[in-house]
Amino acid sequence: MGTMKNWCLQYGCIKCCLNTKMPLSTSDIERIRGLGFSEDFFVTKRDGELRLKNSNGRCVFHNGERCTIYNDRPEGCRLYPAVFDENKGRVVLHGYCPHHKKFQITPTISSEVVELVRKLDAERKRRL
Repeated sequence: MGTMKNWCLQYGCIKCCLNTKMPLSTSDIERIRGLGFSEDFFVTKRDGELRLKNSNGRCVFHNGERCTIYNDRPEGCRLYPAVFDENKGRVVLHGYCPHHKKFQITPTISSEVVELVRKLDAERKRRL
């Protein structure tokens, strides 16, 4: 899987980790559970969608300085700030990210975002 060049680490930015609504795929959950975390600790469920939990206003895996599961973080975290814009029908760089103009959407990143959206949608539909 491709990842975006990590300006987050370079600039010490954690904005996307604050009050996150990051969706989780079944494979994300299995991978993180394999690290020894209980699903109750890191998963919140709403309308069939599984998302990362927050604690004290940030992702439960962020200790205030860094992501404690960085190498095993969810697919959406690896691809961010590339997101699928339903209104435009394409992958864009999310303006919420203060450094989004430094990133570049490659064809690989674009296809991975589209595939992730499809997978998350299919998994959500199976749960409903």
